[in-house]
Amino acid sequence: MNARPGQPLNRTEIQALQYAADGFTAEQTARRLGISRNTVLDRTQSARRKLSARSTTHAVVLAHQTGQLDLDCETGGITRALEAAARLATTAPARPSRSAA
Repeated sequence: MNARPGQPLNRTEIQALQYAADGFTAEQTARRLGISRNTVLDRTQSARRKLSARSTTHAVVLAHQTGQLDLDCETGGITRALEAAARLATTAPARPSRSAA
């Protein structure tokens, strides 16, 4: 794919991020859409590249902040996505603190 940072997301990339925001795995999304898991991963990776996102959760947040993804908070999907991000943050190795010189 030729996704470059700053390009708007296309319909399929938004769809992949919407399912991620709703808490679905790539495999679950693929089954629902009748496509391969790799296609879902390609679409998510393309969206991440366009948004310069570090993770899929980060891409969801950035897509929402830029008005490209409407999050229906009633479904609880964004809550699940944020909880997953929080779990990752708590399991990541701590960064060494910088002391003032």
